[in-house]
Amino acid sequence: MKKQETEKIDKSERENHMRAAIKKAAFHLMAEKGLDKVSMREIAEKVNVTKPVLYYYFKNKEDLCRSIIEEHEQLFSQLLDRVSEHASGPAEILNEGLKSHLDFFTKDPVHSKFVLQMISYTLDVDLKKLPPKEKPCVQDMLANALKREEQKGKLPPGSVMDIIRLASGISAEIMFSAYLTQHVNPASYRGGSFDRQTVERLVKIILLGIQAYYKETK
Repeated sequence: MKKQETEKIDKSERENHMRAAIKKAAFHLMAEKGLDKVSMREIAEKVNVTKPVLYYYFKNKEDLCRSIIEEHEQLFSQLLDRVSEHASGPAEILNEGLKSHLDFFTKDPVHSKFVLQMISYTLDVDLKKLPPKEKPCVQDMLANALKREEQKGKLPPGSVMDIIRLASGISAEIMFSAYLTQHVNPASYRGGSFDRQTVERLVKIILLGIQAYYKETK
């Protein structure tokens, strides 16, 4: 390999490492203080770089936040692609998708803090001023996977969005229960332990209910 090619690879690896370090620092700072209370200067100091270096990698704080969120959504998308490819049906897709959310929020307490800070931030800004999402959101990814199951005849026609709404409610409860038990008081969450068995039970209830409802309304 030529020297120039080696130097180009080394530079790319250094830049990927720095980009990851910046996102990790921003993620933790924003989870603790809130998205609107953390400055680019503070993030730069945390990573021990200058502000111009930060702006070399990210145009602004919104760009940085979007990159953090898209990284997690990309991981979820990859999981759904793998599950959909080998799934034996919609139950497996929903179970694996919701269990991935459960793992995400229970394995690292900072995750529920960041998501709540992000929700709080979006409530205080004009959503029209935020740049449009360039990639599908998590709900869109899950909907696409379930529509493929619908086309195979494994779900009632027209039922996908109802399933998505019900699954989204479970996702929200997973996040809020993780936050309450990890950062407030375990006793403040009265729903009992939210574990993988709970996810499996709720998925079964959703799919049985959907089948019964659409059969009844034919």
